[in-house]
Amino acid sequence: MIPNRSIKIFFFLLFVGLAPLSFAQQNAQALFDDANEMLQKGNYQQAISLYHNLQEQNTVSGALFLNLGISYQRIDSLGKAKYYFLKASQFEETEQQAREALQFVESQFSRQSAVLPKLPWDVATDWLQEHVGAKNILLLGIIFLNVGVLLFIAHWFGQAYPKVLRIGGLSFIGAALLIIATSFYTQYVSKRYSKAVMVTERISVLEKPTEDAPIVSRAYEGYAFTVDHRRSKSQQEWTYVRMSNGLYGWIPNSEILIL
Repeated sequence: MIPNRSIKIFFFLLFVGLAPLSFAQQNAQALFDDANEMLQKGNYQQAISLYHNLQEQNTVSGALFLNLGISYQRIDSLGKAKYYFLKASQFEETEQQAREALQFVESQFSRQSAVLPKLPWDVATDWLQEHVGAKNILLLGIIFLNVGVLLFIAHWFGQAYPKVLRIGGLSFIGAALLIIATSFYTQYVSKRYSKAVMVTERISVLEKPTEDAPIVSRAYEGYAFTVDHRRSKSQQEWTYVRMSNGLYGWIPNSEILIL
C-alpha cells in the first residue's frame, strides 16, 4: 500500500510540473486578446508586433495567422497578407475565411504572374501532401503488402482457388510496392520543395546568386514561387526558385516568405 506521504509528494510534483504550462497558456491567451484588441482599435502595427511575439513562442493557430493577414492587409502590405492567409488556410477552423480573404487580396495586386498549368503528377502529389500525408500513404502500402504476402502464402496451403489466391497476392504486393514508392516520393517532394510568396514591391530573378548576374525575369509583390531547398543550400543569402511561369532563378532571401 502506498503511504499517504508518497501520494502527497506525487501530487505536489505533478502540480509543480503543470503550473508553468498552465501559466504559459494563460499568458499566451492574454497576449492574443491584447493583439485582437489592438486590431479592433486600428492599431495595426502594435497588433502585428503582438501576434509575432506569439508566433516566436510557437503559439500558433489558424486564428493567429488569419488576424496577421488582416492586419497586414489593413496597412497595404499585401504580399505578407497573402502569405499569412495561405498559412491560415492550412487550418480547418479558418480555411474558408482565409480562402475568401485570399481571393480579395489577389484582386488587389497591380501585377499578376503568368501561371503554367501543373503536370498531372504534380497535381496528384500536391493533393496527397495536403490531404493524405506521406506517413499515411506508407501505412496503407504496408497494409497492402501484408495482405498480399498472406494471400500468396495461402495459395500454397489452400485447396480452394489457389490460382486466384496467388494472383491476388501478387496483385496486392505489386500495388503495395507502388504505394510505398509513392509515399517516399511524396516525402521527398515535401522535404525538397516549399511554396513561397514575394513580400516586397519588385525584384529581379537572376541566373546566378550574385547581384550582377543576368536577369531571368522580374517579380512583383504577391508572386508565388516554388523553393528548391536542395539547390538553395549552397547559398546563405539567396534562394533558388521556380516561378509560376516556369522560369528558374535566384532571389534574395529577404524578398520572400517561405510557407
